[in-house]
Amino acid sequence: MKSGIRSTLRQLAIPNGALLAVAALLLSWKLKAVFAPPGGEFIALTIAVAGILLAWRLHSPRLMLMLALLLVSERAWMMAWAWREPALRNTLALLLPLNVAALLLVDDAFVDWEAFAWWGGLIAVQAAGVSLILATEEVSALRRLGHPLIFPQLMRGSRVPQLAALLFLACGVALFVAFLVQRKPRDSGMFWALGACFMAMSAANPRLAAGYFATGALIAGASVIETAYLVGYHDELTGLPGRRAFNQAVAALDGEYAIAMLDVDHFKRFNDTFGHDAGDQVLRLVAARMMDVGGGGKAFRYGGEEFAIVFRRTTAEEALEHAEALRHAIAETNFVVRGLDRSQRERTERRRRHRPRKLRQQRVDTRVTVSIGVAEPARPETPVEQVIEAADKALYRAKEHGRNRVEMHGRTRLALQGPS
Repeated sequence: MKSGIRSTLRQLAIPNGALLAVAALLLSWKLKAVFAPPGGEFIALTIAVAGILLAWRLHSPRLMLMLALLLVSERAWMMAWAWREPALRNTLALLLPLNVAALLLVDDAFVDWEAFAWWGGLIAVQAAGVSLILATEEVSALRRLGHPLIFPQLMRGSRVPQLAALLFLACGVALFVAFLVQRKPRDSGMFWALGACFMAMSAANPRLAAGYFATGALIAGASVIETAYLVGYHDELTGLPGRRAFNQAVAALDGEYAIAMLDVDHFKRFNDTFGHDAGDQVLRLVAARMMDVGGGGKAFRYGGEEFAIVFRRTTAEEALEHAEALRHAIAETNFVVRGLDRSQRERTERRRRHRPRKLRQQRVDTRVTVSIGVAEPARPETPVEQVIEAADKALYRAKEHGRNRVEMHGRTRLALQGPS
C-alpha cells in the first residue's frame, strides 16, 4: 500500500509539480529580474498558443480548453493591472476556478466542436456580464468581494479574495480526486496549472503574474506531451507499458538478460462465460501482480491476454524463480465476479433477438491462472528476436503440458499443483 501511495504522489508531482516548484524558485525576489522581464506576458502568450496547437494536434480537448482559459485569464489579468480596478481582479479570481471546474465536464475522448462552441459562448457571456457591471454603479458590489467572509485574520494581506481562495481550494480538491480515479497526466497538469494561476493572482506585480501564468501554460503543455507519450507507449486498460515500449526496451538489451512471455489461461472461455467487463478485470488483476514481479523485471502488455517481462542482468534460471513466484501469486488470488454474466453490449443484442430472460446476478468466486515461458540468449550475439521467439515457444509448451506452469526454453519446470 505504501508503494502505491508513493507511486501516486510521484505521478502527481513529476514533472508538473516540479515545474511549478522550479518556477517559484526562479521567480523569487533574487531572480525575478531575470525570469520575469518586461514584456514577459508575451512569453505566456507564446507558450499558451503553442500548447493549444499541440493539444489540438494530439486530440486533447480538455487541455486545449485549459490552455485557452489560461490565455484569456492572463490577458484579462494584465488588463486589470493596467486599469488598477480591484473589482475586475476580484471577479477574475472568482471565475477562473469555476471555469476550470467546468472543464471536468468536457468529454476528453474526442474533439467536440459543439462543446467548444458552448464553452466559448459561456466565456463570452461572462466577459459581457463583467463589462456591463463595470460600467454601472454595481461595480461597488464587485469591489466588496475582496472583503473576508469569515475569520478576517486568515489570508490577511492576500491579493486573492477569501471566497476566490475557497473556490480555488474546492477546484483543486476536485482535480486531485479526478487524478486519483483516472491517473491521467491531464488531471495532474490541470491541478498544478491551477496552482500556478493562484500564485499569479497572488503576485505583487504584473511581471511576476505573467511569469506564473506562463508557468501554468508550460505545465499544461507538458501534460499534452506526457499524454501523447502514454497513448503511444502505455496500455490504458492495465497501466503497463505497451508493445511499442517493449520493442524499445528490448532494442537496448545487451549482455546478460532474460525474457519471459506470459499468457492468461482459458481467457477466451472466461470472456465467453462472464463477459468482456470481467475479462478486462482479469487483465488488470494480472497486470497488478506483474508490477510486483521480483528480480528487477519490468512488465509490459504485449497484446491481447499476452504479457512480457524483461529481466536485465539476469540469467534465465534466476528469472525462472521470479516467474514461478509470480505464477503462484496469480493462481492464489481469489477473483470475484459480480453482476451480470455478459457485457452490456451483448445483453442489448440479445434483447433484440430473444425474449427477455432472467440473467445471473449472483457472486461467483473463481481463480485465474497463467502460463509462462522464459528464455535467454544462447550466445552474446543472439538477436533479441530469437530470444522472444524462444520464450514464446516455451510458453506454448507450458500450455500444451497442462497450463498454470512455467517452462524455460531448453528444459521444463513443472508448476506447483494448481487448477488447469
